[in-house]
Amino acid sequence: MILSITNLIVPIALMAGLGLFFGVVLAVLAKVFYVKVDTRVETLTSMLPGYNCGACGYPGCNGLATAIVDGKATEESCKPAKVDQKQAIRDWLNSLPKD
Repeated sequence: MILSITNLIVPIALMAGLGLFFGVVLAVLAKVFYVKVDTRVETLTSMLPGYNCGACGYPGCNGLATAIVDGKATEESCKPAKVDQKQAIRDWLNSLPKD
């Protein structure tokens, strides 16, 4: 088999073209399907103990934080949280602007 420069350049150019094409497609789809994250849930999750025990009936602390922000649960649902943690959550929730 004779090795020519064409046998080397064509596959490299094809792979580079495919990489560029799929990179652009992924970038466009990332913008189209972007999901805005609720920062209140992230803040509330950081205020919870972080045991992810499920004792509250939700799948971990993030699930409970989402339920509290949505008004489906209260900070009292978290069994392992200490009294001062629950009070800090109450104070933070009361400081949020009402919709």
